[in-house]
Amino acid sequence: MPSEETNKSTASHSSCASCCDDVSETSTLVYDHETWSDFVPHVHELCRQLWPSASEDEEFVVEKLRGGSYNRIIGIKTPPSTGEAEGSYILRIPRFEYAQQAREMAIVRYVRQHTSIPTAEIIFYDSTAESPLKDPYVIHSRIPGQDLQDIYRTLDHQHKLAIAEQWGQMLLSELAVQSEFPGVVDASTDSTGAYVYTFRPFNVNPDPEEEPQDVRLLAKQTILDMFVLQFERWDAADNRAYPTDFPLDHFARLTTVAEEMDAAGVFNDVRFSLCHLDLAPRNVMADIKPDKSIQISGVLDWDSAVFGPTFLVCEPPSWIWAWSDFEDEDDERGEDYNEIHANDTPATPEDQELKRKFEEVVGEDMLKFFYQPQYRLARTLFDIALSGLRHNDTFYKTDRLILEWAELQPKLTEPSPALHEATLSMQQASIDEAAADPEN
Repeated sequence: MPSEETNKSTASHSSCASCCDDVSETSTLVYDHETWSDFVPHVHELCRQLWPSASEDEEFVVEKLRGGSYNRIIGIKTPPSTGEAEGSYILRIPRFEYAQQAREMAIVRYVRQHTSIPTAEIIFYDSTAESPLKDPYVIHSRIPGQDLQDIYRTLDHQHKLAIAEQWGQMLLSELAVQSEFPGVVDASTDSTGAYVYTFRPFNVNPDPEEEPQDVRLLAKQTILDMFVLQFERWDAADNRAYPTDFPLDHFARLTTVAEEMDAAGVFNDVRFSLCHLDLAPRNVMADIKPDKSIQISGVLDWDSAVFGPTFLVCEPPSWIWAWSDFEDEDDERGEDYNEIHANDTPATPEDQELKRKFEEVVGEDMLKFFYQPQYRLARTLFDIALSGLRHNDTFYKTDRLILEWAELQPKLTEPSPALHEATLSMQQASIDEAAADPEN
């Protein structure tokens, strides 16, 4: 049976794009979905079950919207007979069986309760496959407006200044929510029906029960503790899964990098804070009001949110003052666009004003986390600690991180003999590989 969230508010959640037939065809082929024409009757049946007060002679409006990599997205508008003033909702259906629906709902509820960041309100959900859809689903309020990826370049300067200010305020709101533990948020209900939030360690295995329990994960941790434990867990997991295939010492080298960052003071004044991890223009809705002001109306896709180090929240939003249609793409080295252009002087006086506005909001004390290279490298280090070494790109990212840190570290503290030796070995291997390439 579906569950209904109590204390409904009048908040609403918007689509990321208008519908198009190509989306349905692609979705049907790639994700083995029903065709749109076959799927719509199931949505109508579900709506009749969830809103039984709807008149039989009134139809629900079902709208095909652009989905994401992990969810099929449908718009629903209820008829007047349901008695709802707003009546606009979003239906999200996970594309994959392993989707962590309960965890995703837990973080959204947590954000709504502990921050001022606008998010969608969950109205109904069903984690079973017993509904007319034959899949788990979530229905939540529809946020008004359009995503910033679509509209930012068309905004006037005053609107962009408002977004710069609100973006900075949003990051401060994340940073204000802190924990003594790194990890992700889970939720359960107590005997009164109230939500109880708990923190659990980051996953290093699709089935956490396969990993031996480590009491250190349940204790208060420093930033260095977090990195050391994560690399130990990934190393152990990889050795369990591939006992003869992991002769490399990448995790040991990454642990050395973390230890040296700690010794250099990189982790000073760093706490565990709430972090969205994918706070990009495509995931943020903005609404232009009748008085012509603009307001960030909601943040989408909290699925990957964690409690992690301060510097994670501080990825520089260079797109605000250096917009590019390719902002969401990495360069040929895998470098993030925002990181590449963080320290560039904006091209025009207007763009310079946008950057100043953002920096005024976050405050001078926080700017080091956005712009200094050691924190860029620390963000990369966390990305590897969270996801492990799962494909060639991550091995390349690891090697590049170690080399960059070896170059930067002497400017911050005494160099490490161990890492220096490893770096020289990597550099020599690169030279040997280039010499062996007949095309060079």
